[in-house]
Amino acid sequence: MTPQPLAAPAPAPTDAETAIDGLRRSIDHLDEEVLLLLERRRELSEAVQHARIEAGGRRTELSRENVVIKRYADRLGRPGGTMAMALLELCRGSLYRPAGSPR
Repeated sequence: MTPQPLAAPAPAPTDAETAIDGLRRSIDHLDEEVLLLLERRRELSEAVQHARIEAGGRRTELSRENVVIKRYADRLGRPGGTMAMALLELCRGSLYRPAGSPR
C-alpha cells in the first residue's frame, strides 16, 4: 500500500474574501427583510381588493396600478417599472376568495 500525500491545508481567506462574505451576509439579511415586506404588501393588497369587491367594484384599479408603476420607474428607471409590474402581479393574488376560505 502506497502512502497517500497529505492534502495541503486550505489557504486562509483573503481580506477581500472576508469582506465579500460579510457583504453577502448583509445582502441575504436585506433579502429576508424585503421578502417579509412583500408578504405584508400582498396581505394589504388582498384586503383592498376584498373591500373593493364587497363595495361592488373591480378587483384591480388600473389608474392606481399606473401610479405605482410610475413611482418605481421614476425612482429606479425602466427596470423599476418592470419590477413594479411584477410586484403588482404578485400582489393581485388569485381571484377573490370569500372570507374564511383557505388560501
